[in-house]
Amino acid sequence: MAGVWEFPGGKCEPGETPEEATRRECLEEIGVPVVLTALRRRIEHRYPHAWVELYFFNGVTENLVAEPEPQTGFVWVSAGELASLTFPGANESVLEELAREHSSQ
Repeated sequence: MAGVWEFPGGKCEPGETPEEATRRECLEEIGVPVVLTALRRRIEHRYPHAWVELYFFNGVTENLVAEPEPQTGFVWVSAGELASLTFPGANESVLEELAREHSSQ
């Protein structure tokens, strides 16, 4: 979606699990291999133009100091910064959850 921030990810290829798709998409989109630790949330959301099913995973980069490749446009931001950024509507509940977790630390 143009003009909004987004988490890395994308569509599952035929026969691919959401976990496999997330690992593949992170490598393709930001150039960083990741290790997924848990499914945070599965969300079904209807936009005016489409219905989406999203899987949000907790994870870490394989190399804990890895940075997204500069040409990707992706950057790491702290959980505290997320509330100031515009994300697609389907991300709202995950963003609220991350903000609550950050404020309780």
